[in-house]
Amino acid sequence: MNHFHQIILCALFAAMPLCNAAEESAPQSHPKYGEFTALLKKQVENQSADYGDALDLVLTATGEDETAIDRWMQAAASGGNAAAERWLINRTLSDVPLDRLLSPEVRTAYQKLDKVAAKRYVPAMLDKATCLELGLGVTRDSAASRKALMEACRGGDFSARVQWLLATKRLEDYSDKDKPEVASEIKRGNHYVMLRLANLATSSRDKVDWLTQAAEKGNGDAYFSLSALSSRTQPKQSAVLLKEAVRLHAPDALFTLGTVLATDEPSNKYTAEAGLERDPAKGLHLLRIAAAMGHAQSCLLLGNAYYNGHLGLAKDDSRAYHYFSVPQAAGTPVIASARGLLLLLGKGVKQDTTKALEILNRVAKTGFPRAAMHLAYAYYKGIGVKADARRAADYLSEAAATGIPGAYVYLAYITARGGEGLHADKEQAQRYVRLAAMDMGEQAQKLYERLMESGEWIPQP
Repeated sequence: MNHFHQIILCALFAAMPLCNAAEESAPQSHPKYGEFTALLKKQVENQSADYGDALDLVLTATGEDETAIDRWMQAAASGGNAAAERWLINRTLSDVPLDRLLSPEVRTAYQKLDKVAAKRYVPAMLDKATCLELGLGVTRDSAASRKALMEACRGGDFSARVQWLLATKRLEDYSDKDKPEVASEIKRGNHYVMLRLANLATSSRDKVDWLTQAAEKGNGDAYFSLSALSSRTQPKQSAVLLKEAVRLHAPDALFTLGTVLATDEPSNKYTAEAGLERDPAKGLHLLRIAAAMGHAQSCLLLGNAYYNGHLGLAKDDSRAYHYFSVPQAAGTPVIASARGLLLLLGKGVKQDTTKALEILNRVAKTGFPRAAMHLAYAYYKGIGVKADARRAADYLSEAAATGIPGAYVYLAYITARGGEGLHADKEQAQRYVRLAAMDMGEQAQKLYERLMESGEWIPQP
């Protein structure tokens, strides 16, 4: 992790007023709705999957009401816009459990996708190929998937062509750049291929060269990578590249600049040297766009901000749950774990301990420590399960061993207090605090003392 990312990952952000969702019950009557549909129409004409401008418009027009996005998309979809139809379909096709791949709901979503793909909207055609390959809403059929992918390639679309190269294993190694079919795409200016080669490059020089070429062809992710590479040595140039990546709606760039602008961090040396000024409203706006696109880190930051209600941002559990439920990000362990916790507690959503425990157990089995922390809380408090402090301690030990030093502090807390199946042992508790202090320093003891004084464990997503 470079200096640039160390700064942004620890950033916090400030408040912004939100409008009442009821105010946007009829998107078609909004004066900006026509402009919104025009953007989606242009998106379809350009065979683009970039919803950035449309999302920007909805958020601006509704006073940053992220819940309005789907309503506006539904209105546009009812008018037959392929991009809006695809947006809504993908809400169903994202994060489908393995045992639900062929459920009636998912099958219906695939059938709708098939109709949108028939309009020759390339992003939908590529989605169809993916569904056929995965058996998502339709019987798995690799041959049919390959055929659908070839159909998408007929117009020469760059994103379709790179997916074909990847699917047919023609672009797996850096040396593949010399293959005729790959070289042909490079000559055509396919920036997705250039970005792929940058990721496969075996030397820093080649990596930068391919990133530069991809950026020059308009690839936002390439601009972001170049910005990150230059953040330590050339912060001003880094900021220029970052802003260009944001203009092109690269999700990582939206998250990065959004967090930098929204944070009030005196030690943020990058921000000062890059000539960036704090702008909480703009920062949160960029984060909301990225979150709507399914950027997991943006969803986590915004969800946690609403959950805790800090830095002037009003505490709002329903908004927190909204961000922990964005379909495109919902399958990532960190978001799934956060969603599971809110379902467990019944915060921002009707309590459903059965579903919560199902999610948390599934994520914990992947080795994600935050899910183990939440399961520890469930067993310690007896939420949805019989109280079992010993089992809670086991989950906390697992979380501490797999990436959360602070879990040792909570382990110390329940060890000192004791519980069902666990005898109180304050000496052992202090040993756990010392283990936490190896990573947390003096904060470990301070957290332990706060927990013991308050007697309350407040779980964090």
